Amino acid sequence: MTEANRTRRRLRFDEVRHDVGADGRCRIGVALEWKGETFLAEVDGLETPQGRLRACAVATLNAVMAATPAVRFELAGIKSVRAFDGWVVVCRVNATDSDRTYRLLGSAACEEETMLGRCTARSVLDAINRVLDKHLSD
Repeated sequence: MTEANRTRRRLRFDEVRHDVGADGRCRIGVALEWKGETFLAEVDGLETPQGRLRACAVATLNAVMAATPAVRFELAGIKSVRAFDGWVVVCRVNATDSDRTYRLLGSAACEEETMLGRCTARSVLDAINRVLDKHLSD
């Protein structure tokens, strides 16, 4: 099968936007792409390292649910860990579709602390992409 004939079965991560407010809060936006359509979700959070991670993870899940309403996702937890001169973001997500409930785990690594938002979105997608495969086939 040629590359042109193959259908991509995963949402494509596009970007993370991070705006800081004067009140100690932030607004995180995550954009995902599927079949030429962009799904953007924005979430307010605390302007702290953990607050930014959580807001980015929830925004990613909201963008995914906009693309695939047949599955509901809930963030159970998100954590960044400094390891071997880099960072690893690990997330836990609960997913429910018409057939069953899933407890999912995802991770992603990055070299720089400034890239943790992008790494957070990738860890969420790593956790949920296997469940989404059956819902994104059309």
